Amino acid sequence: MITDELKKAKPLTGKERLGADRDSDYMGVEDIEPGTEPVLTISALYNAVITLARGKERHDVITFVEETVPGSIKQVRPLVVNATNRKTLRKLYKEVTADSLVGKEIKLYIDPTVRNPQSKEVEGGIRIKDKIPANNNAAHTVYKCVDCGNEIKGIGSYSAEQVAKMNQSRFGRIICGDCSKKLKEQAEAEQKAAEAVSEPTNGEGSLADALNAEIN
Repeated sequence: MITDELKKAKPLTGKERLGADRDSDYMGVEDIEPGTEPVLTISALYNAVITLARGKERHDVITFVEETVPGSIKQVRPLVVNATNRKTLRKLYKEVTADSLVGKEIKLYIDPTVRNPQSKEVEGGIRIKDKIPANNNAAHTVYKCVDCGNEIKGIGSYSAEQVAKMNQSRFGRIICGDCSKKLKEQAEAEQKAAEAVSEPTNGEGSLADALNAEIN
């Protein structure tokens, strides 16, 4: 019997695979086509409380420039970084800081021997290859803004890569020139607002001084 919900849906055909379109915010083994080793470019690092199947937990998470990897990943999702993959990142790039990792490429693969930390059953897991991808060439990397999703363009004499890395250093994530301008203007407006509160009023000193004078 086909339910009413299934009647409204389109069945999978050809090479379409179970799990590739599942409802999840984070990458799992179902996302990677078996036998492939996709190369992804790191766009930002996070340490945050996230919601997983077993509840809310604090984890390291990395996001990527790519939205899809043809033939390997239909939808690129953020990757939760466990201790094993963090160790591999340190081996590859010496440090696991934003400065050392953002903009770098990593190659992923499925390790079928990984055990579920909760059930202890062998379910497989995503691992980072312990070698820097051979096609690690920043000149061919398309950088996308984490905030607006647009491709980052070069500005003046600065290349797209330089813009991405400069903004990552300033704001902690890869963003485009337009978004960095908005953040700068927002910061300046907040600074002016803060200074306005403490500026002298009619020669009477700061607002705090004026209030103290009234009280006394």
